Amino acid sequence: MPAPVQHLVETMFAGVQALDVDAATATMSEDIVLYDPHYPYPDMVGIAAVREGLTWAFTQMKSMRFDIERWFFDEAGTSVVVETSTHHVLNMGSKRLDFPQVFVIDTDGERITKMRAYEPYGPHGSTGFGLKIGHAVYRLSHRRSASTQPASALPSR
Repeated sequence: MPAPVQHLVETMFAGVQALDVDAATATMSEDIVLYDPHYPYPDMVGIAAVREGLTWAFTQMKSMRFDIERWFFDEAGTSVVVETSTHHVLNMGSKRLDFPQVFVIDTDGERITKMRAYEPYGPHGSTGFGLKIGHAVYRLSHRRSASTQPASALPSR
């Protein structure tokens, strides 16, 4: 069953990339539950709330693009985790936003019923501020050895 679910997800992403609310929501159930921290109301319940959220998002963006990197299907083939490289351009100032993103999507086999977006952002507010200070102090006092460097930071041979 992964093929029909993959088609649902690809159709939804195509609608979002076209900045077309009708196309973006065409594969969603009436009682969809969507969580995305980028929106003014991250928890959206029901198609009307999702349409309102997307309408707002599309007024903020010049373009939106999701390059799908990997798919992970559950055994039944009705749920999927999609890893993307996300590339958006804001209307205001044409600022580019490029970041990795993961979507966890549940379906009933015919419609998307639940979708959650996850980004690699740390906590916000005072907790986030405290962590940033703690990270900076640690980095200043504990330099990474070559064996713990990420591969992208090591010199190429």
